[in-house]
Amino acid sequence: MLKKSAFSFIFLVLGISISAIAHAQSDSDTLSNLLLGITTMQADFTQAIQDKSAKSLQQARGHFALRRPGKFRWETTQPVAQLIIANGSRLWIYDPDLEQVTVRNFSSSAGQTPALLLSDKNLTLSKDFIVKQVANPSQIAGAQIFLLKPKDKDNLFTAIKLSFIQKQINEMQIEDHLGHLTTIRFQHVKSGIPLSSSLFTFTPPAKVDVIDETKNKYRE
Repeated sequence: MLKKSAFSFIFLVLGISISAIAHAQSDSDTLSNLLLGITTMQADFTQAIQDKSAKSLQQARGHFALRRPGKFRWETTQPVAQLIIANGSRLWIYDPDLEQVTVRNFSSSAGQTPALLLSDKNLTLSKDFIVKQVANPSQIAGAQIFLLKPKDKDNLFTAIKLSFIQKQINEMQIEDHLGHLTTIRFQHVKSGIPLSSSLFTFTPPAKVDVIDETKNKYRE
């Protein structure tokens, strides 16, 4: 069974649909251009989850890397070590504590992936989201904030907020139907840098249980 911190991010990985054509001069087009400007990215992150009363449910931290198209690495270091890697065709979810790896077809998840907001090659938003650029309460120079609301009421999330400073993403917020708010903040961001392909590949360690959903069977 996956731990809560891994489960939370997996929901992030599986929770959003991205498709269709953004209209010119729209807020969705502005956001798409910002996201498509991120070709590679490496950063530290903190993740905090609160309930609807603002009570803290979980906090985590780790490292993140992506390379467009469709490659990302999400490594949680605290409170427990967990690793999620996508190479554009496969998605690996590794929990060292449980000595377990789950393998999925990334193509089946790619259409529902917040990470693809950063790593998809042909990003468009307007079919599945109402995108609106909102006021910047911090008044930080160069800050831009976008609110995305799913058009499909069956979506796992009710709202997503993306914040940029000087065209660099610095925060993602995701709210679900229970009123839980997940806030991911990126620090020490480096973008447009060369990243090794080895960051986006994974070989299960020896004696680790592998649940291979690409073959719809379990093996050791």
